[in-house]
Amino acid sequence: RQPNGLTATLANTPTITGPPGFLVPAGMGGVDGGTNHISGSPQVPAAQTPIDTTLGTVGGVFGYGLAPDNSDTSGSLNNFVFDGAFYDASGALMGADSDGFPIEFRGGPTSYPNTLDGTFPAGFMGYTQGFTEFDTPPVAGSYTLSILISGANHPNVTVAGTPGAITNPAGSLGPIGAPPVFTEDGAGGGTAACTVPATATETLVDITDVTAFDGFVDFGSTGQSIFYTAVVAGGGAVSATFGSTLGAVSSGVAAPTILAGDEYSVSCIATNYPAFEAGPPTNLTELPTIVGANGQADISFSPNFDADYGAADAGAKHRKTVHRKRTNWFTRHH
Repeated sequence: RQPNGLTATLANTPTITGPPGFLVPAGMGGVDGGTNHISGSPQVPAAQTPIDTTLGTVGGVFGYGLAPDNSDTSGSLNNFVFDGAFYDASGALMGADSDGFPIEFRGGPTSYPNTLDGTFPAGFMGYTQGFTEFDTPPVAGSYTLSILISGANHPNVTVAGTPGAITNPAGSLGPIGAPPVFTEDGAGGGTAACTVPATATETLVDITDVTAFDGFVDFGSTGQSIFYTAVVAGGGAVSATFGSTLGAVSSGVAAPTILAGDEYSVSCIATNYPAFEAGPPTNLTELPTIVGANGQADISFSPNFDADYGAADAGAKHRKTVHRKRTNWFTRHH
């Protein structure tokens, strides 16, 4: 981050290098497969083929984590997040909805601002929550992050961060065994309840309106906000209530949070560090605290609860297995 808390670069190429025992699964991540590093690809002219890597040409490091938001020549706002988990051997992405689209994790109301209230630029879909999932076991040891910053009018610069260490690969939280339960209020909102590890210091309760999202940006079909978040202190048995009118604001009137018949997905995410407080829009410090009391930033995800709002079979949606090539993201980002 810059001293003002904003992202330091608009485009960069990161490499995360783990200890010798860390391994990207063979056959995955392009040139990263079978190595102890996770990398991106330098941008190249359109006529050239970029290096096949995990994060591709669009993956960079920004103010609160990794994202496929490297600037390009399109001139449009880049506000994407990596969805699902890299290196999932089955090809099933975390949080895929019943139609097979991966569900993104983004911050929205009540704890984050409503990005569809008319004050945000078009295309800004929600706030990053600071994490990216990799389906490969962590190992104890030191991890380093280096960032290549390229430019046509200056020499390339590589910046290396201070090594961080994982001392306990199992973490301090443990798994979340059961999905949340969501009790609808019949008017567009409801209350989510879940049980997360008692050692958690914070729980993020995320709701995605899948019908509005449908895998890509599509606000026009419903005209409502699609990401909702409530931040709850601590762990154990937690609950969060979402009001019925948290949707897009038009002429001063807010739309329903979830329209009748919309498919939605609810997740609980437990952390041992101040995940919400370290990220935008509330934190504009250059060096936020992203570490728990044990010296690590531990995180645990619940299974998702899926339902159609107002349907009698709430929670009975079936997830499809999804296979998606994620390396260079041309179909989505260019």
